[in-house]
Amino acid sequence: MRNLLKLKPYLMPHIWAIVASGLLAIPLSALRAAPAPLIKYYIDNLLVDHSRHKLFFFPILVIVLYSLNFIVRFLHYYFIRLVTTRVAEKLKGDLFRHIVGLSSDYFTTQSTGKLISRVSNDTSYVDGAISSINTLIREPMTFLVLLGYALKLHWKLTAVTFILFPPLAMLFKVTGKHLKRYVHNINAENGNLISTLQESFTGIRIVKTFSLEGYVQSKFERQLQTFTDMILKCVRMEEASHPAVELLFAFIIASILFFGSLQVLKGHITPGDLMAFFLTFGLMTNPIRTMNEVNIKLHQADSACERIFEIFSWKSRLYVSPAPKPIHELKEGVRFRDVRFAYPDSPQREVIKGINLQIPRGKVVALVGHSGSGKSSIASLLPRLFDVTGGSIEIDGIDVREYELHQLRDMISVVSQEVFLFNDTIEENIRCGRLNATDEEVREAARKAHADEFIAKLPDGYRSIVGDRGHKLSGGERQRVSIARAFLRGSPILILDEATSSLDTNSERIVQAVLDELIVTRTTLVIAHRLSTIRNAHRIAVMREGHIIELGQHDELMASGGEYFKLYQLS
Repeated sequence: MRNLLKLKPYLMPHIWAIVASGLLAIPLSALRAAPAPLIKYYIDNLLVDHSRHKLFFFPILVIVLYSLNFIVRFLHYYFIRLVTTRVAEKLKGDLFRHIVGLSSDYFTTQSTGKLISRVSNDTSYVDGAISSINTLIREPMTFLVLLGYALKLHWKLTAVTFILFPPLAMLFKVTGKHLKRYVHNINAENGNLISTLQESFTGIRIVKTFSLEGYVQSKFERQLQTFTDMILKCVRMEEASHPAVELLFAFIIASILFFGSLQVLKGHITPGDLMAFFLTFGLMTNPIRTMNEVNIKLHQADSACERIFEIFSWKSRLYVSPAPKPIHELKEGVRFRDVRFAYPDSPQREVIKGINLQIPRGKVVALVGHSGSGKSSIASLLPRLFDVTGGSIEIDGIDVREYELHQLRDMISVVSQEVFLFNDTIEENIRCGRLNATDEEVREAARKAHADEFIAKLPDGYRSIVGDRGHKLSGGERQRVSIARAFLRGSPILILDEATSSLDTNSERIVQAVLDELIVTRTTLVIAHRLSTIRNAHRIAVMREGHIIELGQHDELMASGGEYFKLYQLS
């Protein structure tokens, strides 16, 4: 259970509510034990002694006790629910913030579904553990109050009930051990399920186009079967533990019936004493059953905490300068100096091998080459989505790793082939370029991107919802929204990562015209698929297998008849 101790920083700000709930457990325990002496009073003083003058006192006493129970019980449970809700809010917020703040390599090695599962499902198990805090106080206290009253009624009958505790302790230990393992496996498999759902729904157009419904359904059903088998193992363990507890109680009840009845027949105790003892023991079983449920919840939460705090132990692999330098403007340009790079999950396979390239301020440099030559990897290194594994990338002669990261990224705008739009309004998607932009600045950016033309035709204009990943817009419209972001951002460095490669001829012509306006006065790195779009670049670097094999202007490279000439003929 040591993983649960890691929740202490989340619980301490709400210690007042936990203490209040715990203190209220004292009167609540007494109120829950009250029916036992009440039934003894009712039988011995009202039914056996026929005390008619006490007839009205008993019902009034019952109403008063349960009125008090209403007030105390409400506050007792409300305070702990308040803690549970607030802790869940902060834990999920911290977890999401931490994951989003990790370096990009975590998202290439971790399944999206598994990360979603840890934020949503694992934290729900923690909710169950926190809500059990007052149970851990209330139920043992209730049990002790009832045990004390049972001892007062008849200590020998009470001693018989002690036979129950050793097998109960063994049952709790065994079920807790197995349930923790089951829950860990269930949560892991649930992550696989969510990942498959996310892939299938996000890629539904590909699924439909290639008739992959059967494939994704078969994949999901296999994972669902594994998940269901794990759930059933857990269910069998949980559901076997409850009747096992009741079976143990049955042996004790049988013993009390036999020995208690003998005591009544011998005149050692009254019928009211026996009924009160039976009720007391019955009430004592509820805390034990509840503690069995708490035992299950705590082991489930312990496993969930292990997975949650494993994520908190992950650290961004990007280098952090001890004294980061500020950067707000570009003076000279960008330089790649003997840059080498391998993705973290394949460190032995270099995709960039000693690149040297300079992009002077205000100039356009293009990268061309076959797929897999390393062009997009170069683009991901400049804004430090990943760090170089060798050499350096410099802005104004200073290694980008020495700059403050957020300021560095504010210097760079990216327009890529894969446009990502949030399921929000067009206005808010453009504003992602600069979150503090005014409505007028957003509209001005849209006009510069020639996006206001199609936006004006939409039913709700700038407040139109674009749908998941912008599926309500065409490819060209999505790209113009992305370009509007870049205009709004106003960054001096621009990366165009095959920005027109997925567009049809008409959309490409429109978008390319907008891009030509965007690159004016900006220092631009273009990753080109269609070479006709980069004829006017100041320098063109031809890449193959992580190397630059040719470098020059369009006319020079065409005249040389080398790799660029061949690529241009194919484009």
